[in-house]
Formats: sequence, structure tokens, C-alpha cells
Amino acid sequence: MKYFREYPWGLQLFLFLMMGYTMMGFGEVMAIAFLPKLVGVTMAEVISVNLNSPLGLVNIAVLVQGFVNLTSFFAPTLIFAYLAHPRPLSYVGMRAPGNGFQLLLAITLMLGATPLLMILDSLISQINFGPEIKKMQATSEATMSAFLHITSLSGFFKVFCMMAIFPALGEEVFFRGVFMRFLKKRNSSMVIPILGSAFFFSIMHFNVYGFISIFMAGILLAVIYNLTGSIWCSIAAHMFFNGFQVILSYLGNTNNSVKAFVNDNSVPYGLLIGGMAVSAFAFYLLLKYKTPLPANWTDDFEGKNKYPDFDFGRTPREEE
Repeated sequence: MKYFREYPWGLQLFLFLMMGYTMMGFGEVMAIAFLPKLVGVTMAEVISVNLNSPLGLVNIAVLVQGFVNLTSFFAPTLIFAYLAHPRPLSYVGMRAPGNGFQLLLAITLMLGATPLLMILDSLISQINFGPEIKKMQATSEATMSAFLHITSLSGFFKVFCMMAIFPALGEEVFFRGVFMRFLKKRNSSMVIPILGSAFFFSIMHFNVYGFISIFMAGILLAVIYNLTGSIWCSIAAHMFFNGFQVILSYLGNTNNSVKAFVNDNSVPYGLLIGGMAVSAFAFYLLLKYKTPLPANWTDDFEGKNKYPDFDFGRTPREEE
């Protein structure tokens, strides 16, 4: 079998992006074609859900979002990795962290940065980007409000899975596991790969008002991957960053104080300062206990890189 790693860098990158684009379109086409037959609703109804929508329609919309995310990012990345290298899990960085402490530090770093990112979102929302952008933002916020109106424990697990676990898995292996890998193959330092992957990560969210905060979150996730050498750490950080609002929304069902905090668009300065301090301390510890990606982690052939730290992803498909 001839793997994609034998092709030139540009052709490999083109194949990867085309595979992602094709799978994204496939997921949307499947949803449009089969939703009316399977559950009796159209894609137009799904993308326009709000707090007034029936619970059944909201549940379908949550499941569709999870399905589209998997087909857009997770599936094409794993397929490409399988076709690119005889050790596909190693290729996307799926190895255990250097120590379990790194997982906790990665999560703490992202959660500590959350208040600052929320404030940035709030400030950017004051800018008028025109009626069409505002309409798109209002639709997105209405959909999110419907998703986060969680009334049961089963609903919490479903929303957390579709809005936190699936996006974290798919987006991390796509943007950090493979796309950042491609950028690093053409740069001697990690600056361009980190910034470039974060920029593409933000662009692909199609969120004008959230662009800056998503870009900064992408930088932090890329730094976490670089310092730990494990995509699992950035997945964990991404998952709890996405899931933080889901957890708060669920807790707000039984706690009025939490509910008031969720509904309040402002962020207390004490929470901002405390979050930044926690995030900075977690970053310091990550630096202190770092197990970074090896210098030649982007090499495609074992003749150049024996992958001593990537045995977790080894497969018996080919002996090099």
C-alpha cells in the first residue's frame, strides 16, 4: 500500500483539506436527505430551533450538530491518517501524556482563561458588523439557548456529549493533530504552526463576534499540545472549555445563584483576576513539567524518526 506520506507536502495538505471539505458536505447532505424520512423534520427546522421550539425538535437538532461535527472533523482526520501513515494514531498525536498531572493542568489553564474570553466576547458584541451578521448571531444565540435549556440528567449527558466531547475530539485531531503538523513541516519554530492553526480554527467556526476569543482559545490549545506532546491533553482542555457552560446551565436548574450567574452577561472583575491567576499558575506548572513534542515529530518515515514516544499508536499494518 502506498501511503499519502510519500506524496509532496502540498499534495498531502490538499488531500487532507479536500477530505475534510468532502466529508463536511457529505454530513450536511445526509442530514438534509434523511432527516425528513427518519424523524419527520427538515434541516431548515433544525437550524432554526429556539427556546419556543418543541423539546423533540431541540433534541434532534442537538444530535444533528454532533453528527455533522463528527463527519466534518473527526471522521476525515482519522481516514486521512489511516491513508497517510502506517501508524495513524501516532500520526495525530494520540499518545498518553507524560504524566497524568498534565491533564489536570491543561483543563485548569483553559477554565482559568474562560472569564477573559467571555469578556472579549462581550466587548466584541458591542461592535455593529451590519444587519446580516447581527441576524446570524441572533439565530446562533437562540439555538444555543435552546440547547442549554437542560431539564434532566439524561439531557445533560446528551448535550455534553454533542457540544463538548464530540467537538473536542474532532476539532483537536483536525486542527492540532494534523493541520498544525503540516504547518510545522514548513517552519523551524512553533510560532507559525500555533498561530496558523488557531486562525484556521477560528475561521472554521463562522462566528464573527467570537472570532477573537476562539482564536485565543486555539492558541492555548495548541500550546497545550506542544508542551505535553499529547493530543489527549488538548482534547481534555477543549472538552471542559466547551462543557463549562453546559455544566453551569444544568446546575442552574436547581440553584438560583448559578442560574443568575449564567443569565448575567457581565463577568465580575474578581472572577477575571482570579481566573487569570489560576491560568498563569497552571501554565507555569505545564512549563515546569513539560514533555514537549519531539523536534522531529513531523517526520513521515521512521528512518528519520523512530517515534520512541509514540508507541501507543502503533498498528501492525506495515513494518517499515
